[in-house]
Amino acid sequence: MRRFYAFCDTYSISSPFPVSECTLCYFTTFLANVMLSAQTIKTYLSAVCNTQISLGFLDPRAQAPMPRLERILAGIWRVLATRGKQKRSRLPITPAVLEGLKKFWAGSSDDDRQLYWATAALCYFGFFRLGELLTPSESRAQLNWGDITFNHAFQPTMVKVHLSFAKCDQFGRGADIYIGPSGNVICPVAATVAFTAVRGTSAGPFFRSKSGRPLQKSHFIAEVRRALAALSLSSGDYAGHSFRIGAATAAA
Repeated sequence: MRRFYAFCDTYSISSPFPVSECTLCYFTTFLANVMLSAQTIKTYLSAVCNTQISLGFLDPRAQAPMPRLERILAGIWRVLATRGKQKRSRLPITPAVLEGLKKFWAGSSDDDRQLYWATAALCYFGFFRLGELLTPSESRAQLNWGDITFNHAFQPTMVKVHLSFAKCDQFGRGADIYIGPSGNVICPVAATVAFTAVRGTSAGPFFRSKSGRPLQKSHFIAEVRRALAALSLSSGDYAGHSFRIGAATAAA
């Protein structure tokens, strides 16, 4: 609110309340010009609206639509999100690349080779964002035992992945993703079954190493890039999102 009152003094707005859409639009662009983030700007606007309510006026957001303010906020969000950032080149993981990853890990002596392959296969065939499957740190797991189940105990033909929260699930309602067999060497069902047999059925993080630690997103990306480099591919052009990009490309 100190920032808002300073803004009003600068532009000679003597009676800001009840605040108008025009004032909020100017204040929003004023905040953007001093390099505040889009999320911080929304917080500042909420403070102004809450102050108006405490002064006995109606919430300006509830009185009438504010299409100009919404468009300005959307524009600022896009501009600030890309300001100072270089667009990364992210190549898609194709079925051929996926098969190459499987062959590399199959011939590896790494104790967690089946963990890496199951993660890659599920991420690709489930169109997952990598952050929906793996944790950014070792302090907690994104998916636990019981979040990934099969439709049959002995001859499964389907994997169900339960997401408690996803990027587009802002209210945390959760979602169940069903993945069937591919019918070829890069089958996600076979990969998950093979890893589960090695992992065991004890509680805890589903994607975990032989040491019992949850597989971190950064660690998995590093392993994928190491495998891609061994396959003579430009590993730096691939990222965690490459699996989802590749799946969408193949589906299209």
